[in-house]
Formats: sequence, structure tokens, C-alpha cells
Amino acid sequence: MMQELPSELRTTLSDADLAEIAANKPKPGDDQPDALGLATAWEHHVAKIDSDRALPWSDRSVWTEHDLAAALFMRDFVENALTRLPPALADKVRRYVAITDEKFRSFTADDSGERMAKIAGIDRAGKSWWWFRVPTSGPIAQDLARY
Repeated sequence: MMQELPSELRTTLSDADLAEIAANKPKPGDDQPDALGLATAWEHHVAKIDSDRALPWSDRSVWTEHDLAAALFMRDFVENALTRLPPALADKVRRYVAITDEKFRSFTADDSGERMAKIAGIDRAGKSWWWFRVPTSGPIAQDLARY
């Protein structure tokens, strides 16, 4: 496996598990992420959105509402990747994803999903819980106040 395995998974996943995950990528190809790569990307997106909350809206490095939409699409990709794995293996990875999900919940609040649907150009019908949460503070919250 080429990517650095998060410490939370090192003790949980065997070499056989890692091979199974790599063999069940949502898209074929060596350069395409597997479920672990997508879960790690979700974690990085959530960490960036959370850390940006302490920065002023005028800081040119902060992410916008469009980056939040990208993060929510990333979470969709994670879920899709998990459905491709055998249930017992998906549960192992899902426990890791749940840590990031809880972090996301910790700085977001319930929302109707209308704003994110408009920003992302999607129909919110059938969308999962993460599409119905928005940051409670920070630049993205300020951006969303304009909708």
C-alpha cells in the first residue's frame, strides 16, 4: 500500500484487508483512491474546514462554501467506496470514518440542505445527513449567510 495508513487503522487492518480494499476501488486504476484514500481525504477536508473557522473571511487561504460542497461530495465518495467492500471490512473502515464524521458534527449544525443543494447543483432528495449540516462559525458560515 502506497499511502500512509492512519494510526487508528494500523492495528485494525490486516495485509489481506488492505489488499481487499485496494482491489475494490470505486474506479479502476493505480492512480484512483480506494476506500482508505477517500476516508483520509474526507478527514483532511474536515480538518481544513474546521481550522479555517479561526481565520478571518478576508484571509485568502480560507475555503468557501464551494469547498464545503466538494467536501460533502467527498463524503459521498467515501460512502460509495464502503458499499463496495465486504460488510465486515466496511465496518472496520466505517469506524475510522465515524471519527471524522463526529468531528464534522462537532462544529456544524443541522440545516435544511437548501443552500448546499443550490451551491452544489444537486437535488437534496435522498442525500445523506452530511448534506444537511453546515459550520456554525467561520468564513464558510459567513458565505452561507448570503444565501
